[in-house]
Amino acid sequence: MIAAPAAQAADVRLKSRTSTEVKDGKVHAVYESYDFDVRPEDVSIRVRRKGSDQVLATVRLADTDQCAPESECWDMNFLSEPVTLPEMGVYTMDVVVREGRPDELVDRDNGELNYALDPQLTVTSDRQWISYDNSHINVSGTLVAEDPHTHEVKPFAGAGLYYRSRGYMSSEGWLRTNDTGSFTKSLTFSDYSTDTQVDLIFDAEEEGLTLPFRRQDLKLKVDEPLGTVNAPYGSDVPVKGKLTRIADDGTEKPMAAYIEIVGQKTVRTQADGTFSDKFTVTRGGTVKITPGETGWLGWFNTPPTHSIAVATPPRTSTFSSLKASVDKYRKVTFTGKLDVTAGTYPAGTTATIAMEHSTDGRTWSNVGTFTAQYGATFTQSPAKKGSSSSYWRLRHTNAGLTSTAFKLGRKSTQLFNDDVTPEGVRRGTRITAKGGLLRKYGTSWKAFPGQSVRIYFKASTSGATWKKLGTATTGTDGTFSKKFTAQQDGTWQMRYIDTPSTHYADYGREDFVDVR
Repeated sequence: MIAAPAAQAADVRLKSRTSTEVKDGKVHAVYESYDFDVRPEDVSIRVRRKGSDQVLATVRLADTDQCAPESECWDMNFLSEPVTLPEMGVYTMDVVVREGRPDELVDRDNGELNYALDPQLTVTSDRQWISYDNSHINVSGTLVAEDPHTHEVKPFAGAGLYYRSRGYMSSEGWLRTNDTGSFTKSLTFSDYSTDTQVDLIFDAEEEGLTLPFRRQDLKLKVDEPLGTVNAPYGSDVPVKGKLTRIADDGTEKPMAAYIEIVGQKTVRTQADGTFSDKFTVTRGGTVKITPGETGWLGWFNTPPTHSIAVATPPRTSTFSSLKASVDKYRKVTFTGKLDVTAGTYPAGTTATIAMEHSTDGRTWSNVGTFTAQYGATFTQSPAKKGSSSSYWRLRHTNAGLTSTAFKLGRKSTQLFNDDVTPEGVRRGTRITAKGGLLRKYGTSWKAFPGQSVRIYFKASTSGATWKKLGTATTGTDGTFSKKFTAQQDGTWQMRYIDTPSTHYADYGREDFVDVR
């Protein structure tokens, strides 16, 4: 064996590179010169096993006289003497400059020496084309070579292969064969891809394959509406349909994607390809339905468009049988029907209705919306609560239709000084629930006599619910009281809910009584 490099050698990184070439049945190192201050006749190449410092062979460059003494030798290739190694395999090469001299330089692991003859590369793929169904493709193959000693053809393990894919989205890099000489490279494609050439290169051996880009057809079927749409101005007409694609195997499959109602909105199809939404009728003409631009259309041929004919819409919307009320709990409720004064509309046609509130009947604010179906009765309540007196109405937002205004209100009531005493007692002790009830007149509060106040109790046990234990009637000063026998720990509350239609209810505070 040849001795290891001298201890005084300086480790460097050269621009010049080394590779492998087989010529006349012999394996040679190739030196590509890219260092101005390095003469080829000063270069030798040491060959080692990967991961080992033991040098197995040292070779000089041949035909160095092709570079004149005054030349820089830039971009010139020099073949080494033939290399002889113990066995077929992949080795590492060190470039040594001015070996043995005081100014010796060593570039370790400069390149790889593939010690084998007549390499044969095969390449295939698990998909024969790029498509929506085939966006991930595995390119694989094998590398075999002839053993320089036995001349047996066998898998070439650990060999480095350069790959490149050339198309709209190109990529390149390196991969290695496994112990059986096999390799696999996974490639991912997008809807921006095109026909792609994939090449695998090993030394002078190159194999490749072409992956054509195939677009699929889309099918858009609109089930509703059919024929010319006749609907009132501002109404929302149902549109339903299904988007499918013709897969690589020729079958029709659902397509999960966005559908655009041109100029209005987009809607996502379900997993089965179906979609359902509405479009607003504001003028006569055509409403177009088409797959939306969402970064996937490149997988498909020009998408289909469905056109819906819409007749010039009349302003015929109206509210019928409309009523509004406020209950004792301050809940405002609208009931009625959205209808038309003339004409027709497709089944399921709807409109967005705003519930509006005003303190003076002139300035209005939106307090909630709901969807009303034409021809169907609705019952709706806003989150806003009623007051002593304010105005309420409905508004068809897209049609500019406003309902009659309703003035709603009741008088406020208030429980005061509500209490249960005493609060720390023994079981069987008599306790008193008491308090008073007021009602509001203008800006002042006055006693509210002759009213029934309910008294509720909820035990402290888990899962207990409120139970009515009795009632008390307010006197001329609005006060009330009621005695009970304490039985267990729990919470008490007085409630005024048996109100006349002109007044609101009120709940007292929750009062805990400890029974020992």
